Amino acid sequence: MDALTTAEYSQSGLMRKLPALLRILGAAALVVAMYSFLVRGWQSGNDVSRYLMMLGHTGLLAAIGLASGHWLKEGKGARLLLTLSLVSIPANFAILGAFIYSQTTAIDVTHYPQYVAWAVDSLPTALLTTGGALLVLLPVILLGFTVLARGLAYRLSALFVLGNLTLLLPLREPQSIAIVVSLLTLGVLWFNRRVAHNQTSVKTHEGMTALGLQILPIAVLLGRTLWLYAFDLFLATVLAVTLFFTLRQISLYLKPGSTLRNLLDLLSLAPALSLLSLFSDALQQTGVIAEAWVYPISTLASALLIYDLSQRNERYAGLYLRLALFILLAGMIGNLFWFPGVLAAMACVSVGGALTAYGYQVQKLSLFASGVVLFLAGLIHQFIDLIRHFDLGSWASLAVFGMVSIVFASVLESQSGKIRLRFEAWRVRMQAWKK
Repeated sequence: MDALTTAEYSQSGLMRKLPALLRILGAAALVVAMYSFLVRGWQSGNDVSRYLMMLGHTGLLAAIGLASGHWLKEGKGARLLLTLSLVSIPANFAILGAFIYSQTTAIDVTHYPQYVAWAVDSLPTALLTTGGALLVLLPVILLGFTVLARGLAYRLSALFVLGNLTLLLPLREPQSIAIVVSLLTLGVLWFNRRVAHNQTSVKTHEGMTALGLQILPIAVLLGRTLWLYAFDLFLATVLAVTLFFTLRQISLYLKPGSTLRNLLDLLSLAPALSLLSLFSDALQQTGVIAEAWVYPISTLASALLIYDLSQRNERYAGLYLRLALFILLAGMIGNLFWFPGVLAAMACVSVGGALTAYGYQVQKLSLFASGVVLFLAGLIHQFIDLIRHFDLGSWASLAVFGMVSIVFASVLESQSGKIRLRFEAWRVRMQAWKK
């Protein structure tokens, strides 16, 4: 009896797991089939007929998903099929973009790998194919997001369409792509913060999938440019920032303090630290910004991203904060020695002043102290430089020095009590500040 019960239990356990295993297997097969088409498969016919097969594949996935949910009354398989149809949308737009690009730019398709050399014989053919494809793709997008996040379906669909439409633009220059990617990334971040953050429909697995799909067009746009066209330092910088904020967005939807969230935050360090090299090299390459400001800007950008990690990660907040301040102090003060001049000192004083004010506002002692150090470092650097060029042998210099000394002594003598009380009050207040 016990043996029979165990066998029945094992069989029922297998039956419970079998549908999930079949879905995983089916999804993997569909993804492989979809992208094998882009690489090696279905070479018969011209590029338009080949693309129509891809478009039919996308529409068929959505139709089967819709039919599965309607007739079989089973939601998991239907959602999976519709999600896979949404995953294929950027590939469709990328091919349509290649059609348009082949007729708007003087290019030689033989320079591209055969499996990405999509072309048509005229611009009207490219536009007509794109218009016909949109009649299929737009309903698929709306249907997919309606199933995944009903309350935000129209807005998620609009954002997804906007991202995919950028794949149709006949732009391939890395600088132009960097601007487009930056704007799309900011749009997705704004949407997540202002629109989707308080919506219960995006707290589910399907809702998080719907938000994650917004990154796909950006990834395809970046991947296409880095793979097929010239590598550019600004584009690489944008890629690093995009990767950081993608990991950040995923992290925000995970449980605070969880191992996976800590791991994602740790992975975010790589793109944040890469800005020290990528961004500075990109700024130097342009030659638009003075050399004395290149390293302060890149170190400030990297430190800000790492500081953001310290604000989100509960377990390692102190470690991330110390790392951010170390990078900022080392970069700014080191820049004073690399480029001894007024511009480097101005960068140090301005960043130090801003950090001091922010540290005072949030009552954070480490931020306030670091800001004071930077501010004083810039002032002392300029004071030393002034002393070097100050001629104590002239009567004018001696006169200025004497007047400043007398006035300063008078201030100390007349206001010493108030100054001492003010510093004592500051000391007591700062003792209550957070480290």
